[in-house]
Amino acid sequence: MSDIYEIAASGMSAQRTQMDLIAENLANAGVVRADGSVYRPKSAVVASGGQFERAMENAALRPALRDIPIEDNDSGISDLFADDSSTFAPTGVTIAGIVELPTTPHYRFEPGNPYAAQSGSHKGYVAMPDVDPIEQMIALVASGRAYDADISMLQAAKQMDLEAADINRM
Repeated sequence: MSDIYEIAASGMSAQRTQMDLIAENLANAGVVRADGSVYRPKSAVVASGGQFERAMENAALRPALRDIPIEDNDSGISDLFADDSSTFAPTGVTIAGIVELPTTPHYRFEPGNPYAAQSGSHKGYVAMPDVDPIEQMIALVASGRAYDADISMLQAAKQMDLEAADINRM
């Protein structure tokens, strides 16, 4: 049963990282960096920490393949019926990386700003990060709800553990 705690913890950690990046994006939405470069919004790339997808695909295939004689088949279907839980043990998620989103800056006309372009087609304009606060808030709410779902899963697992312990005492 400890696997469920590890899975929930990994999900909570991933969502916390995503919420931190969203907060960074919102904090830098209207800011010009001191070196004049443009901030690019960031996002976390979440990847499965194990072979959970394969286990789910195999579980979905089992009913359809139940009637195929295993000894007449050389395609490896017998592997689908293996009950080796270590092979398909779900391990939650990991942060595969943090990427800068390929956004183009938008320009604000501020000829007096020291970071305004001095020449070219954007003369007098300051390059600003293209961070949509509404989009970021929606992503923040989605991450918060996923975090809450992990907490609910932890509470349900804890309750099941407590009830199982009560059964063992009887």
